[in-house]
Amino acid sequence: MKIICKLQIIIFILALISCSQKKIRLSADFERGSIGAMEETGPGYFKGNTRHWMKWDNIGNQYYWFYFRAENVTGCRLTVELNDLIGVYRGNPHIVYTDYTQPVFSYDRQNWERITEVAYDSAARRFTFTQQFDRQPVWIAYAHPYTYSRLEEFTKSVGGVSGLEVRTLSKTAEGRDIRMFFITDAAVPVRDKKTILVIAAQHAGEDAGAFLAEGLVSFLISDSPEAAECRNKFNYAVVPLMNPDGFYHGITRYNSKMEDLNSIWTESTRSQPEVEGVKAWVNEWQAPGNKIDLFIDVHNHTQFHDYHIFIMEDNSLDSMAATVNKYWPVRTWHSLFAGSSCAWTFRQGIPSATIELSQGKIGEDHYLAIDDFLGYGKGTAEGLREYFYP
Repeated sequence: MKIICKLQIIIFILALISCSQKKIRLSADFERGSIGAMEETGPGYFKGNTRHWMKWDNIGNQYYWFYFRAENVTGCRLTVELNDLIGVYRGNPHIVYTDYTQPVFSYDRQNWERITEVAYDSAARRFTFTQQFDRQPVWIAYAHPYTYSRLEEFTKSVGGVSGLEVRTLSKTAEGRDIRMFFITDAAVPVRDKKTILVIAAQHAGEDAGAFLAEGLVSFLISDSPEAAECRNKFNYAVVPLMNPDGFYHGITRYNSKMEDLNSIWTESTRSQPEVEGVKAWVNEWQAPGNKIDLFIDVHNHTQFHDYHIFIMEDNSLDSMAATVNKYWPVRTWHSLFAGSSCAWTFRQGIPSATIELSQGKIGEDHYLAIDDFLGYGKGTAEGLREYFYP
């Protein structure tokens, strides 16, 4: 036992020596990566800012997303100080960092942990976090990253599954697919079932929604009796990643044209292929008389709030939100979103709701993980099954 302890001490000392001898390197030259200018102002202490992304009309300044790789950090305590943490949202100041914001880190980009040593100075708009690392390289992000590559791998993994059809609704300005997963039991006529349309991740930096949508699809195509019942009673049309270009480049909120996709649904002069592909499918589906019984648009409100919200224009879906709340925790709120996807569908007579997920914590101490978001997808399907077929 003493020999083992001595070896551990020696390894730790060697790691410290290595840490002091090799220069720590931060980079974001990979899919989804993004960070602003950073300077090492002391051993293991980096000061800088996130990258600010300006909307095309210069009335939007989105800044909160970061995702970078750190090398030569084995045995090191890395501290990152981010400044200038205030932006603009629809002409108003936009502040999302808090003293309970906890970034995530991973050594393999599959398994993620929270960084708990954090501090936020609300007066200076400065956020600082520190973490000791025992391996390298390490990837560090504002929240659990979802990528276009992950969606492509998921699409390949479910190819040929009975009851699933994967469609390409449109292509982005950079040629990436807007994919829809259409799930149903083909033995039951379409018009004998409820049709649910779900889209997610219109805004880059709102990754949890894509995980929820993936979890929804995974559950619906599974072998469980509950999933088979859902396929028998519903047509599900799910678009997990509405903004693949914005996600690919590590942009915050906007697509590659610096457009806010969720503000242009009712304005044809500012159309973007991501939105037009979904609108075309809705029109095509409804043309022969098919109904859409519910539309859900999944978003995130960053790590600022410690709860999830269902947002609707009126009270007609309050009982639906209450039913889903039996399966995962969600509150109810009412608001009018001008120009949004829900504004467009609601005015076509489609019952519509927005989900706003926290990417941080729920309540006092439960910090969310990818499995939580995937589970919310399953819980959404179960809640909707109970709501439509009590």
